[in-house]
Amino acid sequence: YRSTGFCKLDNFLDYFTECMNKLKGKKVIWIGDINVDQNKINDLEYRKLDSTLKSFNMVQTIQSYTRVAKRGNKFTQSTIDVIITNCYSDFNSSTVLQEQIGDHYAIKFQLQFKVEKPAKFEKKVIHDYNYNNIKAFQTYLANLDFTPLFQSSQVDNAVSILETNLNRYHDHFFPLKTIKHHEKFIFKPSKESLDAIKIKNRLHRKFKRKLKKV
Repeated sequence: YRSTGFCKLDNFLDYFTECMNKLKGKKVIWIGDINVDQNKINDLEYRKLDSTLKSFNMVQTIQSYTRVAKRGNKFTQSTIDVIITNCYSDFNSSTVLQEQIGDHYAIKFQLQFKVEKPAKFEKKVIHDYNYNNIKAFQTYLANLDFTPLFQSSQVDNAVSILETNLNRYHDHFFPLKTIKHHEKFIFKPSKESLDAIKIKNRLHRKFKRKLKKV
């Protein structure tokens, strides 16, 4: 809302320009009562506003009257409630409703956009490399006697036997299991990650307590 008594149009346009420069490259929608009648296209205030909007490739989308006021025995109609945007191509509609708030009519716009559905958990089959399985495999390897293989004169055959047995016992000690996988889901976070999360939560609680005291 721009009050004509407390915010001159030039000040509002300076603020508008500052905001739009900071939001450069983003889709922007301004909505509210700016007290500049969009039907008086020859008025200086309208032309100032229109020039500023064009400099940022913005358009005003409300075309109907948004305020009907009685002055003496006469009724005045004006379009001072506006929707200003640089992404009008994303609009499905922009309308004035029959519902009134005081002597103003409500305004409404609808956007067409797609909400991306969050990715679902995917099922993955992996070997179960838990701590106990790793220790059991280490114990098994420590108790193996590789002497016959090391003394074999048929190197290629010895390597083939070793590889076959290692693969077989690998599959025995590390059986397959199915897990649910998500690219943004931390599966069994490390102790360091959990400690960092606890610190973050503690600092956030402390921050909220300080806000209540202000």
